Amino acid sequence: MIFILLSILFFSFNNVLWKKNLEDTSISFLISYRAFFTSIISLILFLTNSDFNNIINSSIIKITVGSIFGAIGLYCMLFIIKKSSLRWIGIYNLFGVIFTGIYLHFFENIEINNFLFGIVLIMSGFILHLYNNQEPSLKLEIKQHFYLIIMELGFGISSILHWKNLEKNVPILFIISNQEMVVFLIFSIINLRVDKTITNFKKLKLYLNRVIVMALILFFALLFSFVGLKTTNPLISSTLFLIGPILTITLGNIFFKEKITFKNLISIIIILIGAFIIHLNIV
Repeated sequence: MIFILLSILFFSFNNVLWKKNLEDTSISFLISYRAFFTSIISLILFLTNSDFNNIINSSIIKITVGSIFGAIGLYCMLFIIKKSSLRWIGIYNLFGVIFTGIYLHFFENIEINNFLFGIVLIMSGFILHLYNNQEPSLKLEIKQHFYLIIMELGFGISSILHWKNLEKNVPILFIISNQEMVVFLIFSIINLRVDKTITNFKKLKLYLNRVIVMALILFFALLFSFVGLKTTNPLISSTLFLIGPILTITLGNIFFKEKITFKNLISIIIILIGAFIIHLNIV
């Protein structure tokens, strides 16, 4: 479980960077540029460290489909990050946990009773956090709610498919490189057709350092996430990822001097207790 928590830390830091860098550029440009470096890093490590036998015996199509759904979820998430608050992503993540739990219980016969108390604590702490940070003036359009629903479906299906791939011992580095190459190809095509900024070399140079940092952070986030997913299941993973918005707020406090209230601190403590209980049941 420690790997999932590490991935949450990296993902939360990455969200802060997304929020900052999307202020003055397009989603498709930043995704494709970042994915180029992440795919290169993961592919080099895969080619030098992995066994090809499990890939030959696995379905490349299933791995790629999981990556495509992940790319869809990523785009929808960044659309909301650019247009609105991270809080809405957290709310829909809560629904995603419920849907994932229902699927795993009825279709994969996974017993959740051992983790139920920890899950309830994490969700309670997260709901408390949302309640303490309400923004009545912030409303979403129907289109944005649609994007959030697609985001949850994309990430949820991707998580389940990749969990199945990991059960078949598909190398984690191959899944990461496959996913990042899929993301790079999809959003490079979008960028060429819509934004036409991929050939703007001045812009490539301007964002180079920022994108490399994001690529490294996301690589480790994905690596730790898949290692954790392989040893647990999508329900535990998605539940623990509710910690993400809390960590994002904490990082916002560090980098942007955003204030953390006492009530926010209480919700963080409740979530951490829930995560610790889940950890005890896993080990």
